[in-house]
Amino acid sequence: MAETKEATHRELNCPICLEIFESPKVLTCLHTFCEKCIGRHARSLKEAGTQSGIITCPICRNPIPAPTADQTQDEWAAKLATNSIVLSLLASTQSNKSDCVYCQPCLTLGKQNISVAYCVTCSEYLCNICYNCHKSFKMSMDHSITVHSESAQQNRNSSQVDMYHCYIHGKQYEYFCSSHNELCCSDCAIKDHRKCDELLFVKHLSERAKEGQDFEQVSEKLNAAKKMFITILESTTKLIDSIEQQKMIITKSIKDWTITIKELIDRLETVALEELNQMCKQEKIKVSDQIVECKSAISAIETSEEMLIGSRKSEDDTKIFITMTKVSRQVFKYLEKYKEMENNSEIVEFEFQFDSTCEGIIKTLSSIGKLTRGVFKIPKLSAVSSFAETKIPTIQQHSMVSFSAMIPDDKQRCKICSGVFLGDERLVLCDDANRKLKLFDKYFKFVSHLQTKFIPRDICLVDEDIVAVTVYKDIKLVSVTNKLTPLRDISVGKLCYGIASYQQNIVVHIFGHSLFTYDASDNIINRIMEYDRLECHNRHYITQDGQRIYYTIKNAVVTMDMKGNKLNTFESNDLKEASGITVDKQGTIYCCGTESKNVIQVSPEGRQLVVLLSKDHILENPCGICLNDKNDTILVFEEISNDVKMFKLS
Repeated sequence: MAETKEATHRELNCPICLEIFESPKVLTCLHTFCEKCIGRHARSLKEAGTQSGIITCPICRNPIPAPTADQTQDEWAAKLATNSIVLSLLASTQSNKSDCVYCQPCLTLGKQNISVAYCVTCSEYLCNICYNCHKSFKMSMDHSITVHSESAQQNRNSSQVDMYHCYIHGKQYEYFCSSHNELCCSDCAIKDHRKCDELLFVKHLSERAKEGQDFEQVSEKLNAAKKMFITILESTTKLIDSIEQQKMIITKSIKDWTITIKELIDRLETVALEELNQMCKQEKIKVSDQIVECKSAISAIETSEEMLIGSRKSEDDTKIFITMTKVSRQVFKYLEKYKEMENNSEIVEFEFQFDSTCEGIIKTLSSIGKLTRGVFKIPKLSAVSSFAETKIPTIQQHSMVSFSAMIPDDKQRCKICSGVFLGDERLVLCDDANRKLKLFDKYFKFVSHLQTKFIPRDICLVDEDIVAVTVYKDIKLVSVTNKLTPLRDISVGKLCYGIASYQQNIVVHIFGHSLFTYDASDNIINRIMEYDRLECHNRHYITQDGQRIYYTIKNAVVTMDMKGNKLNTFESNDLKEASGITVDKQGTIYCCGTESKNVIQVSPEGRQLVVLLSKDHILENPCGICLNDKNDTILVFEEISNDVKMFKLS
């Protein structure tokens, strides 16, 4: 019964403001909201530009006709149907305020015993029996319990009880007990808190809060929370455009496959019809030859008949005998010819049998493909500690250190464009200016180097101790032990720049051409042609499952699948001349802007989280970054600098 009562109270709360309904309005989907709340919801949709003739229910997303052009959102909300049932429940709740307050544990057993105490810890009213039991049990004997008299209870029921008044005595809160961490009225202070260490006036605390930064801190938290919801709103709004874009891409793919299947069927039809035509043509030639032979035989027989008739009219016995003899011989020849033609004559019947393999495929075929729905959770933000459940990495204050990448035989200042951490946290750097690969140990102490003929532009980790480097028109595979040892070169034939790997496959950007994927045997297993017409993008990163590619181009970070379909494009005024890019284990993207002189974080679905590093961190011209997931450090490389800057993530 107590659970039913609590559930009823929950049902009387507006799902938007979470307070008791005020002028409850019901939508066509039967969900109820405060008039002001649903009006404010409609106004926010209009301001966001997502209204488009309909308003969606905040709970079930069912469409509802939006306000007309000559109607404000508040006027529209006022004309919605009033929920009379909720009004009746509200009236009933108000009328029951003067009723007795019963023991809540007893109510669960179907008993109605008047309460004599209230347990602050359990938030329950207790009768005399339950109160004594509560104080005797080990688990509850230390609970904070307030005993109230019947007159005090009646006073409570008849008084105004809200968040500003004592729930027992109905009086306004005047004190705050720091020992029990609770507010109390004057009666509570005298009766229950007279022995407490510190009892403070609410008025003094309020004045202190006004003078201090409490209001500003709460305001900042509210503002941050608002920004979090605005960020999610922007992300979900972008998702609508993304869904439409994906729909167009898949629609084109389905139509292309349908055309391919139709073309295949048309080719098979042409082959079958051509075979039928040839077969019929050959049979018709055979039959035509038989017709010609028959006509020739009939003509010869008619000639013999004329000769025989003519000889009967002759008086020349010799002529008659010779003619009879000749015609008799011809008759035998005609009979032989007939037998020959009779034996060779055939009745032709054509039959078409559908290929059993094709028939089996068609019978089992229910569609030309399968649609799947992939879901990627939006990462939770940590702008306000009270709202945070997951922690987004930030730079620790005063965490920047640097180390020199220059070695004794370098002839020029270093230009480190890219680097990669090995599994044991050693580091390999590409020095563009000195044309070297440089190996450092986990403490950033120089170990060894490898001189290259051409500029080493970009590097990635292929295996635990094998790296791949783009060098002019080749991919150079290098073994890393206590030194750098060349293994072999993969000849690409054209300028190659960005490089990444997954499952020992190497994905390289061929300048102005495409992305090529090479397997462990150096065979090309995939090509992605003409994405963005393959303008010269700087770097790319590919997830370890090989499903997503992130690449930088101009002022944007683009997400793409392995078929070359764009999934998302992130652009921001905070990012200019995007260059190096990497992704951590949680899927958070890190990208540096050479012109904007910063490093930003981007969530997997393309929502900016924060400007992680900026000119305040003494960044000049960042051109590459490298992330070490094992100790949460990020390295930043600058265009012309001997020093590599390292920052600690928190």
